[in-house]
Amino acid sequence: MKEVKKGLKTHFIGIGGISMNALAKYLISMGFEVSGSDSVKSKFTDEIEALGGEVFIGQDARNIGEAQIVVYSSAIGEDNPELKEGRKRGLFVLSRAELLQMIAENFGSVIGVSGCHGKTTTTCMIAHIFRCAGKKFTSHIGGVDLILGNFFASGSEYFLTEACEFKKNLLLLEPDTAVCLGTQFDHPDSYKDREDLKNCYFKFIGKGKKAIINGDDENLATYDGKNAVKFGLEKTNDYFPTDIREKKGRYSFVVNYGNGKSFPVKLKIYGYHNIYNALAACACALENGLSVEAVTEGLSSFIGVERRFENIGKLRGATVIADYAHHPDEIEAAFSAAEKLRAKKLFVVFQPHTYSRTLSLKDKFVTALNKIPELVIYKTYPAREEYVYGGSAYDLYIECGKKGIYFGDAEAMISYFKGKLKRGDVVLVLGAGDIYDVFKKAVR
Repeated sequence: MKEVKKGLKTHFIGIGGISMNALAKYLISMGFEVSGSDSVKSKFTDEIEALGGEVFIGQDARNIGEAQIVVYSSAIGEDNPELKEGRKRGLFVLSRAELLQMIAENFGSVIGVSGCHGKTTTTCMIAHIFRCAGKKFTSHIGGVDLILGNFFASGSEYFLTEACEFKKNLLLLEPDTAVCLGTQFDHPDSYKDREDLKNCYFKFIGKGKKAIINGDDENLATYDGKNAVKFGLEKTNDYFPTDIREKKGRYSFVVNYGNGKSFPVKLKIYGYHNIYNALAACACALENGLSVEAVTEGLSSFIGVERRFENIGKLRGATVIADYAHHPDEIEAAFSAAEKLRAKKLFVVFQPHTYSRTLSLKDKFVTALNKIPELVIYKTYPAREEYVYGGSAYDLYIECGKKGIYFGDAEAMISYFKGKLKRGDVVLVLGAGDIYDVFKKAVR
């Protein structure tokens, strides 16, 4: 890192978070002494300990010890005792996004993937393509690739990372290739309105030498920067698919680009929406000079990401699939993919993530959820928020006309399913909160 001497002890507040965890792994690989804290023990805290880091469960000012650098995520409040202690001592205090920015400066070329939906999947696809191309790269991922994990490093030629829109953190990055998958409104706690969000994305993609953008998105379609390379289903885009075929929820198609050039792609992951993600990955790789052979081999080697339509096991003979979907558009996409599985009966469990998102997008949530015949709504995962009137999961359940059933207790919900499920059924578990852990404990 340019601004921080190697070897300095760095303390991460929230080291169990997937993105923070990946950054901690990078620093360890670069010779930094790392410590961190989190509220609960997890496989991510175990991974840090296995790499030689020191982990504390629970947050206390004393945990900082002799650290010279303190890193915190956007979800950490200013009243956090470790953050307060770091500021009190006058230590080098960095946000997660600031550390990411500094790390990126150490690479020859930076690829940043932004957009409300699909960042993790697309970043993983790109990583697999670059790996098959034999490129020296490091990937920082906000999810867990089933092969590469959340951090993979083979060199410093390229840095692949997700560019998170929360609190406009993506604007700290200076990408050589700026990817934007879409501008759907999310994080209402970070943007005044949809125009504010659009302007933020435009600033981000304007930084890139190349801007790989979704030409079917109504906002991105208006972007006229000379760096733009557009992908999408419409044939007006620079990269577009033809001969789209579906088999049990998985898709194959032909990628068309460059004045008549084309090649076939066959995905191993589920969902029509992944055609967009794959097109973005193809465009990103080819515009960076990689071969078609590396693209097809890389996409073929990609088998998925944890919590992205992941088969996590069986419950009373029924298949349980977990997806991170926490936005109305993502719910509809995941439900559509699950319908292709042709289950005897398809149950959907949704856990809202944050009160502000539920309140801001309530009408869209109601529309998406009312399309689901067998619906269960589980109590809100509040994350960083206090209750906002009208924004709870139960409030959403009422707005849906009490469609389906609401549960505020995990054990009661699992008991309900044990009494309902039969072999051949599918349970689709949706949400970015702790509902994943609830079902992981229940399945076999």
